[in-house]
Amino acid sequence: MNQAYNMPLTTEGMFNTKPLLPKHGPYIESYLNRIEGTINQAVINHPHSIAIRIDFRLPCWYDWRNEAGRPLFNRFIDSLKAKIKAYGKSLSRQGKRFHPTNVGFIWCREFTNPNYPHYHCILFFNKQTFRGLGELGVGSTGLYGMISRAWCSALNCTQEEGDGLVHVPQNHLYHLRQGERYDDLFKRASYLAKHDTKVWGLASHNFGASRR
Repeated sequence: MNQAYNMPLTTEGMFNTKPLLPKHGPYIESYLNRIEGTINQAVINHPHSIAIRIDFRLPCWYDWRNEAGRPLFNRFIDSLKAKIKAYGKSLSRQGKRFHPTNVGFIWCREFTNPNYPHYHCILFFNKQTFRGLGELGVGSTGLYGMISRAWCSALNCTQEEGDGLVHVPQNHLYHLRQGERYDDLFKRASYLAKHDTKVWGLASHNFGASRR
């Protein structure tokens, strides 16, 4: 993988007093700053938030080199927000209370094979809106189902075609409370800022994060 020019790197074990994952450096400092800022913003938006670690794969037929319109991950977030909004309206029609949520995110694109990128992601939600992913698998009506359908929407494929493209790793759920440290989450999230396995010089980005 080629070098990211003009992007300061760190090989330290800590960043702003927070631990980094060992053996995955060097890390891109600007990415670590964005990760820290996004987590801080999540608890400003919602003093009790959840963070969910999740992975996304691309189908072999998807032409990621020649995307038209908005970038893939932006389309995913747009679709997910729309599905959460529709979910809230459905609850309201049933006379149930719905707690609105901002949708925060951190993502990176990696290439273990130059022809087949994949995405690592952390999503942030109001704990009053979602307690976790809910039921997993095709047909899920919980948050996992919304995430899976939003990824399929971004890819413009059916749920059947998208089966298996959303992966939930172990220990995927983190609770964040305003005023408390989040060392475990930051350490896990630092993986998204590692320099290795990213390809540079492409028109599209390798990393992104919400700002509010």
